[in-house]
Amino acid sequence: MLTSTPEIIVALFSVLQGTPGISIGDILGSNVFNVGAVLGILGMLGYLKTCCTDLLVELTDILFITSLIPLLLVIFNYPPLRSFAIAAPIIGAILLATFVINIYLMAKKRTPRVSVNRTAPIGEQSRKKVFAVLILSVAGVVLAARFVVSSGFNIAVTLGAPPILIGAKVIAIGTSLPELTVDLTAVRRGRVQLAIGDIIGSNLTNLTLVLGIVLLTSPFAVDMTILTEILPFLLITTIIFWRFLTKGGVSQVGGIILIMTYILFQAIL
Repeated sequence: MLTSTPEIIVALFSVLQGTPGISIGDILGSNVFNVGAVLGILGMLGYLKTCCTDLLVELTDILFITSLIPLLLVIFNYPPLRSFAIAAPIIGAILLATFVINIYLMAKKRTPRVSVNRTAPIGEQSRKKVFAVLILSVAGVVLAARFVVSSGFNIAVTLGAPPILIGAKVIAIGTSLPELTVDLTAVRRGRVQLAIGDIIGSNLTNLTLVLGIVLLTSPFAVDMTILTEILPFLLITTIIFWRFLTKGGVSQVGGIILIMTYILFQAIL
């Protein structure tokens, strides 16, 4: 959820500015980048060769099923169903309910105990420093998100491109940099499952919490043609990752395949 903060802030500003398409493109494009580019890079570097666990496979199953929910947006766009103006809010409510259910189920998971070194307690000065850094970081994210939304809208107007396209191709890369940097640091420290868990959890948060909020709080007016081009890549990258994960891990060849899929996504979209 923490690495999804940029997507959350961008969503809030895009809704307030009346350009929800930027956020929707950012959410879906960010998810494709997380799996295709971030996991692809980690796999290509050889960090994910043996990373499979039953829990990760289960979470990837949940991610794939959740990725199918936005397809309802396309289904309700067909002429026989287009008159259902409440489709977007209903889908938003379904996504938010899915987020709550996922959080509840994950909270009930039993995890092994972790030994913590309590011989060196955190001092008062250290606590103040941590809170100061946190506040400054959040403020930086908020300011950056504000500029990202306004800049993305201006780019879309200048190029005559739909806002959802700019969100998926450009803004999504910027809002996914936290996942890239955090997960590269994690795997270098031997925390491979932490990195994969971050990608899966971030994608779930984007699809359920963030997209759900956007669909509930703003009128749904995006280029459905672009949306139908993004969603297949969202599903394809998830399936490729799931396939390699069930075989024990993502090989270097698998990482290259994921990266090539993302490059194809940028080329076609």
